[in-house]
Amino acid sequence: MRQFVTIRRVIGVLGIASLVLVGSFAMADITPPPPFGGMCDFLTGGGFIYPSGADKGNFGVGGGCKNGSGIQSIPYWGHLEYHDHGIDLNVHMIDITAYFPEGDTGTDPKTGQPTGTRWVCGTARSDLYGDVDFAVRASDAGEPGTADEFDIQLTQNGVIVYSTFGGTHHKLGGGTGGGGNIQLHGPNPSTTGIFGGSCPAAAE
Repeated sequence: MRQFVTIRRVIGVLGIASLVLVGSFAMADITPPPPFGGMCDFLTGGGFIYPSGADKGNFGVGGGCKNGSGIQSIPYWGHLEYHDHGIDLNVHMIDITAYFPEGDTGTDPKTGQPTGTRWVCGTARSDLYGDVDFAVRASDAGEPGTADEFDIQLTQNGVIVYSTFGGTHHKLGGGTGGGGNIQLHGPNPSTTGIFGGSCPAAAE
């Protein structure tokens, strides 16, 4: 069974997100930013990480605004599939409840597409823990994608039941192994809405 290490990470999502894990119990405070103007965007990605250092964790993820997400209860768009082969954990998204940025958004000089980090949150079914809340942190660092990052946390009744957070973020290549690609897509006419939402998997 994976042992969670003690960490404290202050995440630069407009300076208002922090995460604390102590042993196998989590105390967290990640508050989505307040609504702000401008067009939202969306993110897609897939690949694998090594959450335990040996066995693969395969994932497919998407998130974003669509047709007014975050305004008058219009839902966020997205999906999540995750499989940790080490403990045979399967996670399947039920709904997306939040989509918001961490830090600044840049531009990939090779593609002209945006780069940056986004959080995708929601509820999901899992075969090991039943229904859970999830929080995914996905980062697009530009092509070829080897510096892109993916991490996931599952909670139930406010307590962490599974997390890949701890130490450095899991890259899709490089020092922590892994593979795949995270792609942040620029706004288009359908990505109207506002960043924000509810992220219980990252809230105390």
